[in-house]
Amino acid sequence: MADQAVPSSESIAEQITQQLETDADLKRWFEKFNNLTWTSFIGRYASTKHRALMFPTLHVNDFKPMNKEFNELARKALEYIQQVKLFNIQCEWRAGKYKIPFVEIAYDFEVFGRHIMECPFLPPVSLEEVELYCRFLELPEGDEFEYYEDIHNWQDYEAMKIEEGGEVIFQLPAWYEFYNAHHGTGFLLNLPDVIGEKERYYAEIYSKEEKKKKKAEGKESPPYVPHPEFEKPTPNYEQDLMDFARRYEEPDMAESVIAQIKAENHHDDFEYHDMLFKYLKLIPEPIYLVPHEDWKESLRLTVIRYQMRHIIEALPRVWRQYYKDVGDDPEAYLHRRMAATDKKLVMTFEPFSLRDAYAAWILEGRRLLGEPEDFDY
Repeated sequence: MADQAVPSSESIAEQITQQLETDADLKRWFEKFNNLTWTSFIGRYASTKHRALMFPTLHVNDFKPMNKEFNELARKALEYIQQVKLFNIQCEWRAGKYKIPFVEIAYDFEVFGRHIMECPFLPPVSLEEVELYCRFLELPEGDEFEYYEDIHNWQDYEAMKIEEGGEVIFQLPAWYEFYNAHHGTGFLLNLPDVIGEKERYYAEIYSKEEKKKKKAEGKESPPYVPHPEFEKPTPNYEQDLMDFARRYEEPDMAESVIAQIKAENHHDDFEYHDMLFKYLKLIPEPIYLVPHEDWKESLRLTVIRYQMRHIIEALPRVWRQYYKDVGDDPEAYLHRRMAATDKKLVMTFEPFSLRDAYAAWILEGRRLLGEPEDFDY
């Protein structure tokens, strides 16, 4: 642009006016405004664009990191949409409702969950799903978004469906619960885990046989006996350390030690909230603090809600970019993708993972029972 002549504001305004007169979408967009403001609005925009052309990088770099952040978070949101769909498919697969060419054992869902956008049998994200996720982000439950990066395994069925004393307890991400409530798919978690039980049975047969072999060879491991000390609680390295200082030290030294403990524990807390405050100072628009009795929580929620709002704005834009490859027929796209994908794709993702070990235990268990050494059970 530096080597090219920058068009004047007047010529830019003229180009925009001509485009408005021929572009039906732009004309419809402007119909919501007072038609008498047409000239002044276009003139104002043309002047701004003229300055942007003259100094293309003057302010752009100020906001690039933030815009990039929102786009990245929006792309993550597309992954979260796919995660709940894959989890529901897993529930039906475990119940034996259907076979999936790309899935041999239950652990394959965990592998696909770590490579969610490469899962070939998942229908592409629809605009309706994006809109539903935006509605979720507008709720207080959407504040969980900041913790989603810490969910290492969205497909951990056993961790989300726990049996304690004959009672089933569900521990789902808030997004899963919201999606299921909207689609009426919450019942899927109540389906029996037919496949999982069979796999655990075959693996147990293998494990018992291995124990027999080790016993015959004199290599049997001693039975695990939990240490009674493990039943006692672990000390709290803030409150209990200070309590110990009060009991052990002389008053002056105890005061110094306690001050040191408080300072060290405060440091991480200070760093985190200082980071949030610096983030707020970068925001180029008016923003109101979210009310809360604790100013620290108010600061955290203010940043999160700001991010949520901009993720909601970025999601449709990021989705349109993602959806270009899908075209007008999502079902045909899915069939093409499945047909072009190697049925053993999951084995290429994590060649040294536990997946191969689990598969081997199941197959060996079947062999020991005189059953076919395959996964057709």
